[in-house]
Amino acid sequence: MKIIKQLKFSQKLAVLFIVIASIITIGRILNLINNENKLVEDIAAFISLIGFTFYLYPTFFKKFKNHKLNKNLLIALIFFSTLQLNAQDYSKQIEAFTKSFADKNTKALEPYMSTELKFGQIPAANTPAIMSNIVTNLPKLNSMSIIESVQGKAKVKYDFVGLGIRESYLFFDTIGKITKIELVENLIKQEAEARRQQQQSVQLPNPGELGNKYTPEEVEFNATDGLTINGNLYEVDKKKPIILLTHQAGYNRIEYADIAPKLNKLGYNCLAIDLRSGGNFGGKSNNTNQRAIEKELKPEMIDAQQDIASAIDYLNKKYKQKIILWGSSFSSSLALLEGTNNHKVKAIIGFSPGDYFGNVAPSLMSVFSKIEKPFLVTSSKQEAATLGALIGKSELKTNQQQFIPTSTGFHGSRALWTGQKGAEEYWEAVTQFLSQLK
Repeated sequence: MKIIKQLKFSQKLAVLFIVIASIITIGRILNLINNENKLVEDIAAFISLIGFTFYLYPTFFKKFKNHKLNKNLLIALIFFSTLQLNAQDYSKQIEAFTKSFADKNTKALEPYMSTELKFGQIPAANTPAIMSNIVTNLPKLNSMSIIESVQGKAKVKYDFVGLGIRESYLFFDTIGKITKIELVENLIKQEAEARRQQQQSVQLPNPGELGNKYTPEEVEFNATDGLTINGNLYEVDKKKPIILLTHQAGYNRIEYADIAPKLNKLGYNCLAIDLRSGGNFGGKSNNTNQRAIEKELKPEMIDAQQDIASAIDYLNKKYKQKIILWGSSFSSSLALLEGTNNHKVKAIIGFSPGDYFGNVAPSLMSVFSKIEKPFLVTSSKQEAATLGALIGKSELKTNQQQFIPTSTGFHGSRALWTGQKGAEEYWEAVTQFLSQLK
C-alpha cells in the first residue's frame, strides 16, 4: 500500500487499468468470459495500453521539459490505441470464403456464418442453401482481399473470372461471425430484376404465318455415346447456308419455332435440336433429354457439347459445307467452346454466353483470346458488362463483335421472338452479321 501511495495520480489510475485488463485476460483464460469474443480481447488490450501509457507518462514528463511535446505524445498514443481497437482482423473469414469458392462447398465458411445471416426477406433457414448455390455456381474466384476494415464490417474486393472486380461490404457480429454479405444480396436483387423482366416478356414463340409457310421435318441422328438426338430441320435449298440452332437451359427446339422460319425467309437452312440438357417447353417434351434420363446418361449442361459436335457432323455430311453455329445461354457457351477449334464450323452466334460450367470447362475469357472465326455475341443490357469482361482486352478481328442492345433486352435467343420488346434491333444485328459471311 505504501508503494501505491507514493505513486502519482496518473500512475495509480494506470495500475487500476492494468488490473482490470488482467482480470479480463484471466477470465478469458479460465473460460469465465466468452473466449471467442474478439471485442472483449480488443477491450482488454486497449485498457492495458492506456494503463501503461498513464504509468509511463510521468517518466516522459521528467525526461522532456517541453510540456507541449508530452501532451502531443500522450494524445498520439491514445489515438493509435483507438485505431488498434477499431481496426479488425477478419483475414480468417476471408480465407474461409476463398476456400469455399475453391472447394465449391461451404464447409470452410460455415464456422463463420452467423445464425442471423439472411438475405432480404428470405428466411435465415434458407441461408445455407443460398450460400451453397453461390459458391458452387459463381465463376472461378481469382482473388478476394480486404480493402479496409473497422469494428463490425470490412470492405472486400472480389475478382471473379468473367465478372471482373467487384467491391462490397461484409458485416460481422462481436465474435466475428458474418451477419450480412452485400455481394450475395446484390446478386439476388439482380436475379429478381431479371425474373421481373422475363415475366414482362413474351412467354412463348409465335411462328404465325411464316410458320405455316416454312414447316420443319423431324430428323434423328446419334451422338458419339449412342444417344439419339431429335431435331426439326427447316430446309429451303440444299445449296443455301445451314445454321445449327441450340436452346437454353430447361428448353427444347421449340425455342426457335418462330426464329427458324424467319431465317428460312432470309435464305438459310436451319436445324433446331433437343439437347440432352433441357426440359419441357412450349407444350412439347425434350425427347433427347427424356431418352438420356432413361438410358442413365448424364444430362448435365456440359455433357450437351457432344450433342452439338454430332449435329455439326450430321449437317456437314448432309450439306457438304461448313456450319453456322448458334447458341442460347449455356448452349452459346458450348457453341464457343466447340466451334473455336472445330474446322467444320464457319461462324458462331451466341445469345447470353457465360462461364456456366465452373471448373469443368475453360473460361470463355481464354476462348475469346484465341478465336479466329467470325462471331457475334450479345445479351440483355444488364448482362453486357459481364460478357464484355469475358471478352476483356482480346483484340477483336474482322467480323467479331459484341452487340449491346439499347433496350433492356432479354436473356438468350428469346430476345428475337415475335412481339418481344427490342427484338427488331437484335434482328438487325443478326442479319447484318450473317450478310457479311456470304
